[in-house]
Amino acid sequence: MRWIEVSVTVDPEVAEAVSEVFNRFNPEPDGRGAAVVEIDGFDPVGDVDHLQATVRTYVPDTPEGRERVRRIDEALGHLNLIRPVPRPHVRVLEEEDWTTAWKKHYRPLRVGRRLVIVPVWEEPPEVEPDAVVIRLNPGMAFGTGLHPTTRLALRLLEEAVRPGVRVLDVGTGSGILAIAAALLGAHHVVATDVDPQAVVAARQNIRENRVEDRVEVREGSLPEGVSFDLVLVNILPHVILNLLDQGLWENVRPGGDLILSGIVEPRETDVLLAVSVRGGHIVKRIREGDWIGLWVRK
Repeated sequence: MRWIEVSVTVDPEVAEAVSEVFNRFNPEPDGRGAAVVEIDGFDPVGDVDHLQATVRTYVPDTPEGRERVRRIDEALGHLNLIRPVPRPHVRVLEEEDWTTAWKKHYRPLRVGRRLVIVPVWEEPPEVEPDAVVIRLNPGMAFGTGLHPTTRLALRLLEEAVRPGVRVLDVGTGSGILAIAAALLGAHHVVATDVDPQAVVAARQNIRENRVEDRVEVREGSLPEGVSFDLVLVNILPHVILNLLDQGLWENVRPGGDLILSGIVEPRETDVLLAVSVRGGHIVKRIREGDWIGLWVRK
C-alpha cells in the first residue's frame, strides 16, 4: 500500500480550520486519516506567536483516495476565500515511510504557566515539578491547543480552577478543557458536545489522561436544572449568545464563574452586554490577536 501525504502550511490560527477540512474528507476508522499539526520551529518552553503550522493528512493511494485529495483541494479553495490558505503540497509515500511520517510532526505545546500539551505517542519534555501535562490524540476533534481561542480558555482556566470545584464544559470538542480542569483539581467535570465524533474523541482523550473518574462526557448541549461552580464555553460569539438565551446563565451558580472564549473582537460588545444585563461582571479579559477571552463572575 502506498499513501498520499497532503500538507498545507498556514498561520497557526487557521490550522484548526484546515484540520477540520482534512478530517471531514479523509475519515479513517483506525485514525490514520486524522490531521496532524506541526508547529514549525516550536520551542517547548515558548509560545506559538508568529510561527507557522503545517497540517498533514495521509490518504490511501487508490482511485477513491485520489478523489478525496481532489475534494480536499476544492474545500481548501473555498476556505481561502475567508482566510489565506495556499494550495496543498501532495506527495506519495511507501507504506514503511508512512508508518512514522504522520506522527513525527506533532510536538509538545506549552500554554499558560503550567499546562503542557503532549501527543499520546511522545514522552513529555522535561518540565517543572508543578507542570500539568495533558496527553492528547490530535486531529480527532476541535481543540488541539493550537488555536488562539483554546489557548485563551486554557490560560483563564488555569487561574480560575480551585480544588474541589464542579465544572461544566460546553462544546468540549477534543475534551482538552475538561481534562485540564480535572488535572488542575476540579472534583467533577461534565463535558457536553452535540457532535457524536467529538464525544468519542473526548472520551478517548479522557481515558488517556486517566481522569474518567472525574470527567463525564454527554452528547448534547446544556444540562437542565444543574448549576456549576465554573462553566467553560469556547465557541463563536453568536453561539454563546444563543446559549445564554437557552439557559447557560442558569448553569452558573450564584458567585460562580463563566469562562468565554472564541469571541472575535467586533462581537465582544454584544457578549459583554449579554452577561452584564444578567448581573455578570468581568474578572479578567485577555486577548490574542483578534480573539478575546473573558472570565465572568455571576
